[in-house]
Amino acid sequence: MTMNKAENHTLAETANLSGKENNIGLGLFYVAYIIFEVPSNLMMAHVNPAHWIARIMITWSIVTCCMAAISTAWHFYLLRFLLGAFEAGFWPAYYNTLWYRPEEISARLGVVYLAGPASGAFGGLISAGIQLIDTRGGLYGWQWLFLISGLISVVFGVITIYYLPSTPEKSTRFLNEDERLRVKNRLEASTQARVILDTADERNMKRNLKQVFGEFKDFKIWLFCVLYFTPVMAATSLGYFIPKIVQQIGTYSSIEVSLLSIPPFVFGGIMVYIITRLSDYYNTRSTFIIGASCVAFIGFCILSFAEPIGARYFGLMVLAGGTYPTVPLSMAWTANSKEDPVAVASATGIVSSVANFGALICTFALYSGWPSDAPRYIGSNMINGGAMLLAAICALILRIHLSRLNKIIERDGIVGDRSYRYIL
Repeated sequence: MTMNKAENHTLAETANLSGKENNIGLGLFYVAYIIFEVPSNLMMAHVNPAHWIARIMITWSIVTCCMAAISTAWHFYLLRFLLGAFEAGFWPAYYNTLWYRPEEISARLGVVYLAGPASGAFGGLISAGIQLIDTRGGLYGWQWLFLISGLISVVFGVITIYYLPSTPEKSTRFLNEDERLRVKNRLEASTQARVILDTADERNMKRNLKQVFGEFKDFKIWLFCVLYFTPVMAATSLGYFIPKIVQQIGTYSSIEVSLLSIPPFVFGGIMVYIITRLSDYYNTRSTFIIGASCVAFIGFCILSFAEPIGARYFGLMVLAGGTYPTVPLSMAWTANSKEDPVAVASATGIVSSVANFGALICTFALYSGWPSDAPRYIGSNMINGGAMLLAAICALILRIHLSRLNKIIERDGIVGDRSYRYIL
């Protein structure tokens, strides 16, 4: 939204979008995502998950290319809604449980989630470059950005069809017989063995709406919803509004804003990689979520109340480093709490859907959606900071609750359908 602002060539200005229309369009993405996330996750449990992921990539990319044709508000609304519908289910928590042991999932989700801050960092760099070709070929800079992003993603989507393996037992092209046996033995030695060893008939019996709705009765799911909701709200705020936040810290050109937006994303990505790997190494989630959430809160406070420009930019770096790691950690913990494929797909879908209400809140009520909060955005920052503290509280409650369940498992050998310890 800040590309070529000096020339009045931003998307909002060239398509005559008001601030309200812009926020509605951004929010419609999450409306669609919320609606289609659980069905998409369940479809992945029914079909070849690799092909389903490729389908998401290709359809999402096509819509992204079409966004270059936006000229009115209804174009923006429709394409943003379709973008959310087609992207739903892309978060690979379920897919990772098919290949990795519970204590290995956090680092893998962390690597995938690195695409978020990495896209922010490279997006800032690419945006700065693309602004230099504004009006070339009769296209504005933002149109070039959508076309280039969409076409590159289509190529990777097609490649995914041929190179992303489905499940260990079916990946005959990716793994030879000996390698498939090794994967099977690895998973048999872990608590995730049940996921791989279920027969097709057994898994089909589990795939019913009764089981899906049964997940809503699980007390843990609602705690995980709140736990994931809060960092998603803060991370989405960063993803959408870091350029706006940087712009109000000092007086910068649009290209300078793009370049200064890069370091927070880079630092956030580095912390995602480090913290998720440490979480798997020490086989714990809550400790790192609580620590990262508190660091993010401190960062929001510095950004809001410090006066020097350097100090406020430092606060932006701190909050990025604390906020981003909590997202993959929370989703990994959710997946670790379930025992079979449909339960994992349902739980992660429900948690992801509910969490995206946080993205709706930040879109409609914070930063651009709260005009009177400008230019310092102290209210928006502190709402996100308070949300991160709430995430820390939820992680602590979950740790206490799961510790009690682990004691029951140690005493009785089972609690519900679970006969092995929960990761804390």
